[in-house]
Amino acid sequence: MSGVDAAAYVMRLHLPTPAHKLVLLAIATRCDQNYSAFPSRALIAGEALVSEERARTLLRELRRDGYLSARQRYRGNGSKTSNRYFVHGPWDQWGGTGEPFAEISHYQDHDDRYAAIRDGEFIPRPTQKAGVVDNPCPEQGSSVAGAGVVSNPSQGAPATPSLGVTRAPSITGHQKPTKRNHLPDVRRTSAGGKSAAPAAPRTAGTTRKAKTITTGPRKRPPGWDQVAAALPQEVQPTRPGGRLAPTLVRAICTALTGIPGPESGTYQIPPRTPEQLIARINRRWHQAHGPERAADDYTGPDPIRRPVGYVADLLTAHECPDPSCEDGLILDTNRPCTACQARRIEQRQAEQIRTAVEDRLTREAELASAHEEHQTAAAREEQRVRECLAAAGHWGELLNHEVETHMRQWHLRHPDPKDATHAS
Repeated sequence: MSGVDAAAYVMRLHLPTPAHKLVLLAIATRCDQNYSAFPSRALIAGEALVSEERARTLLRELRRDGYLSARQRYRGNGSKTSNRYFVHGPWDQWGGTGEPFAEISHYQDHDDRYAAIRDGEFIPRPTQKAGVVDNPCPEQGSSVAGAGVVSNPSQGAPATPSLGVTRAPSITGHQKPTKRNHLPDVRRTSAGGKSAAPAAPRTAGTTRKAKTITTGPRKRPPGWDQVAAALPQEVQPTRPGGRLAPTLVRAICTALTGIPGPESGTYQIPPRTPEQLIARINRRWHQAHGPERAADDYTGPDPIRRPVGYVADLLTAHECPDPSCEDGLILDTNRPCTACQARRIEQRQAEQIRTAVEDRLTREAELASAHEEHQTAAAREEQRVRECLAAAGHWGELLNHEVETHMRQWHLRHPDPKDATHAS
């Protein structure tokens, strides 16, 4: 139900444009139990009715504002594939910041469904196993769907049981007793208030109690505390004894244990030691001017509005297909990575081509604008001369001849920029 939960929450948000909401919905509707999905950019653009370039811009703005976090994925051959996006919301305390996103005024005034989450009482929705009975207490006569199962306060009423889930027979319902559903009436008691009849033995037709499903914290690998203590001050808990944001907890565990690839010996995210992660955090955070960009009084370009998601991306980002590469250097030999060097050369060449194309298009646009202004000035001058000669009594062929003679001289004094460019 994570996709439904995430989509329902996204519909409540007050986003800058409809395109932002459509892009976020395209990801939210595909979320798994970790509130993550990995649709391609082309699919997101198609569902949001925007171009791929516009979709890339919208995704970057949603990540900048803290609605999303992204993690790079790789195929078995080392090539890149679509990003895995994590949707932030009440389930992870809005990316660990604890600051709810702005919602539509209708929900703010009439619906306080997420009050329990804002107060820190959020309980994750458990995954119900097939064949588990909804009513865990048949002897009490409860017929409420989902009784005894931990519910998600963000979802309101419990969901209707799916097909194939057996309900416990109700002894208080208006069913005609049969051999299959008849049970002794335990409401009849003796004078002492104790049950006069012994408990009914379990038969083939009766069902078992539903098990309450609880979720425990993820097992943290060795070195987790050491890495958590080295995180920037901007993402540390604000109060003494507070907990680290769930997004950062997950990112540290992933960075320490790694994510294996589809083939043996390959990694989507290679594991690192605590010392390597601490060096990575310090290097990437300060090279990106994180403390300045995350400050409240920062007014420069590209501010960091959600430091938790930004630091989580820094922890797990790995662009090189070589697992032994760390930001362009091989860990064992400390030599430059050849794959990263080749990629940088390709990026520089692509950047040079892009710059050359942009410069050419700019020059062509400026030339077209200058040519249009020259044509407008020539037409204005011709109209002025024609009116002056007509007022002086010139008309017919004589008028046209004198206008042409004047304009020929005018063009010699004011050459067309387009003709001058072609001549050069």
